[in-house]
Order: sequence, then structure tokens, then C-alpha cells
Amino acid sequence: MHDFGKLTSRVETVELPGGRETQIYVFYGAGGTEWHDLYKSLPPFDFYVALDDGDRVVSMESNPEHSQIASHRIIGISREEAGDFTRGPGGSVYGMKWNGSRIVDPTDHMTIEQKRAAMPDLTPREFRDALIDNDIMPDQVTAAINGIADAKARAKALNAWEYPTMFSRTDHLLEQIGSSFDLSPEAIDAMWTAAAQQ
Repeated sequence: MHDFGKLTSRVETVELPGGRETQIYVFYGAGGTEWHDLYKSLPPFDFYVALDDGDRVVSMESNPEHSQIASHRIIGISREEAGDFTRGPGGSVYGMKWNGSRIVDPTDHMTIEQKRAAMPDLTPREFRDALIDNDIMPDQVTAAINGIADAKARAKALNAWEYPTMFSRTDHLLEQIGSSFDLSPEAIDAMWTAAAQQ
């Protein structure tokens, strides 16, 4: 692996055959070395990877000519460091993370709370349909909420149930529904994932 650093671009004027001038973008490494000189100064790598500021993969190309992306960090890596991730249309590498020694799926390193926070939101209809598919009827949820003793907590739970624009997996209401209907957090995760895939 080699870290080429972030590339910066400059517009430069070049002369084409026949004397005509045109402007092109020329990319430079942090030390001011032009990209072609920079990558040719080292043995070739299997892949040239462009990373965003969070070390997520934006591009992975075998041809360094195709890896000129301004304001992105460029690294050269081996096939082993790329793992089984693929590039090109339908490739699996995009959005994956460079961990300093190889490309990894960031979800493999998330806590359960982070995974739940990353789950997509559901519309009220999608969420209610998911409950119905799990034999929990909307009127049962309303009845359970109406059974909350504290008036303010009950009113807030009813607001969350009756007037949302979206439901988030981390909404406090889900904990209340889970405890009322003996749904474990893992069962809610499975229900949520199934609903998001429909």
C-alpha cells in the first residue's frame, strides 16, 4: 500500500498538434508533483483507490489514469488489500471503508446501536403493515398506549403513534411497543428489515 495523499487540480493551457491551445485539468500530489510523475515513481499497484474524508471508497481503478479525483486521497493497493470487493458497474466496493490495511465493510464494525441508527426510516403505512404482518393490530397499539398511566407520557406516545411523518428504528415508541407485545429488540430489527425490503 502507498498513500499518495490528496490530489489538487489546476487548470493549465497546453498546445495541441497544429498549434491550437486548450485548457485541461492537471492533478498534483501534496508535494506539488504531477500525478503521472507521482504514480510512475513507484512500481504499479493492482488498484488505485480514491477515498473521501471518512476513508470511504469513492473509486477503485486498475488504471491510475482513471483515479484522478480532486480533493480525494488516493492510495495504491494490492488485490489482497482489496479483498473480494469488486469495482465497475454493480461493484461492491463503493461506500466500503479503508481501515489502514485493507478495505472492509463498515457495517461489520458497527455496534448494534449504530446499525439500528443506520436502518432506513419507514413510512407510517410501512410500519403499521409490518406490525400487522407480525399479528399486532394498530388498534392494539393504540389501546396499549392508552394504558400508560402518566398523562404526559401517554399524550407524547399517542402523538408519536398517530402523527409521524416517518418512523425511525431508534424511536422510543418502538421500545414501548416491544415491551407491550413481548417483542425483543432483535425481533423488532428483523421486522424492520423485512418491512424495509418490501
